[in-house]
Amino acid sequence: MKSIYHSIAATLRDEIRAGAHPFQTLLPTEVELCKRFGCSHAPVRRALAELAQEGYVQARQGRGVTVIWQPEPTGVQGYATGGIDTFPEICAARGLIPKTRLLTFERITTNDTLSETTGFAPGTPLVHLLRLRIASGDPVAVEETYTSELEVPGITPEIAVTGTYAHIEGTLGIEILTSKRTITMRKAGATDGELLSLDPNTYLAFVESHTFASTGNQFEVIYSRQHPEFFSARILATRPRR
Repeated sequence: MKSIYHSIAATLRDEIRAGAHPFQTLLPTEVELCKRFGCSHAPVRRALAELAQEGYVQARQGRGVTVIWQPEPTGVQGYATGGIDTFPEICAARGLIPKTRLLTFERITTNDTLSETTGFAPGTPLVHLLRLRIASGDPVAVEETYTSELEVPGITPEIAVTGTYAHIEGTLGIEILTSKRTITMRKAGATDGELLSLDPNTYLAFVESHTFASTGNQFEVIYSRQHPEFFSARILATRPRR
């Protein structure tokens, strides 16, 4: 027989996957969930902790629990998870020398189309970056980034080159907690092929990342097209409780 918290977690999980609690919305409060399921706070909290561990929700300090799960795009078989490492950190681990070339820096406002793909609300002010990542002289990734200025103010072209996470964590004191990633394989095409010195028909690893602070708020979305000889992924797979 399933415990109360397993039943609560299963019900909420099914509701999230069915769209009853959309991405970036708050779940009902603990008090409301206790009343709904006819139980004390302990099983509700344990159920929410289980959903957080599985990547469905994230607690927001003093503000409730936010849904961070998104439906998988058609044809995608799973999500890649692992450490949230910066490009310099990845290069350092491999004994490579990192360099970044800034191709685009602009301040924009989220429209309906961009809101649908990124999850940022329409009207959100964003910093849009396009950067070429170079490791020991070799171009290895084309990285397009959208960062919310409501969550991360003060990004400049200089910061975009030297490292946005140093600004986010060091200057602003924001704790970076969770990143939801989708990995697909796509042809480079003419533009990325030229930037990465590859044939346009070469397949790249396309990594889409939605990153959240400890507050539960999404602050960044990255679309990274990575050279096949540079790309690697650490996968954490979990089997749902039956």
